Amino acid sequence: MGEALSLLTTLSVAIAGINIVWGIFLYPWGLLGFAFAAVDIGLFFLSLKIKDLYEERNYEEALSLLKIMVILGFICGLVIIGAFAYPRYRELDDIVSKKYLIKSAPGQIYSPPQFPKK
Repeated sequence: MGEALSLLTTLSVAIAGINIVWGIFLYPWGLLGFAFAAVDIGLFFLSLKIKDLYEERNYEEALSLLKIMVILGFICGLVIIGAFAYPRYRELDDIVSKKYLIKSAPGQIYSPPQFPKK
């Protein structure tokens, strides 16, 4: 999961570069390309924060930020960022949901066995 989040940061920078290139060459629609590139750079910093939160085991906050990244990745990341981030969102959602299913182990129910002394 950590390596995939690192790849997501690289992917967001690459998609920002693609958006800048088509923003330069398609003048009337180029402003939209520059806006998408700005959002993709924001996604880069967001993915760095998500990676830090994941490494700190703060899964709930990382999940909420990853949801934002999936939505913006589908819209501004030429579908590629969203398509790559969505499986990571599902993996992190499984971690969070299983976290609440596992309860702490109960204390000792029975006393330890007593062995007779000779």
